[in-house]
Amino acid sequence: MLSLFHRKRVYWLVVSLFLASLACRVEAPRIILEETPTALPTQVQVVTEVAVEIITATPLPTSTPQPTSTPEPTLTPTWDPLTAPIYYPLPDCVASRLHRGDRAMVSLVGGPNAIRYGSDLQYDTILYYAQPGEIVLIVDGPWCSHGWLVWFVETINGVLGYTPEGNGNEYWLFPVK
Repeated sequence: MLSLFHRKRVYWLVVSLFLASLACRVEAPRIILEETPTALPTQVQVVTEVAVEIITATPLPTSTPQPTSTPEPTLTPTWDPLTAPIYYPLPDCVASRLHRGDRAMVSLVGGPNAIRYGSDLQYDTILYYAQPGEIVLIVDGPWCSHGWLVWFVETINGVLGYTPEGNGNEYWLFPVK
């Protein structure tokens, strides 16, 4: 006589074999193509008619009036900083367009302008970099450092120091009206 454990194993073995035999007998579904030439156009026609009815556009009511187009304003410059008169404030140094008390903008090309602790552009420590487009106030000067014109400036952030206006070929500070 078999123990209860062995009877359960035999039972599950028989059930598994039975299920496996059923799985082998199941046939794959067959696809049968039948042509019904009269049914196909009717179905397409019905679908087309329904789709036409659904897609038919109806204008939406507008409760607000459409805005009228206004022409874009034309920007005309009122002042060009390069038209400011130049002068030579110091002998053996480059020309300038700035004066004490002017406001100046750091050039948009050429990168930031270094503001130094002293007027010597080769040896004095850099305190701050004025970014392109930043406005500075010309507090004092000018000085000539290695042929470059240098001004004592104050930034909007309150940083005080020396920065060059230009080297004769390029200018990094421009007067602002």
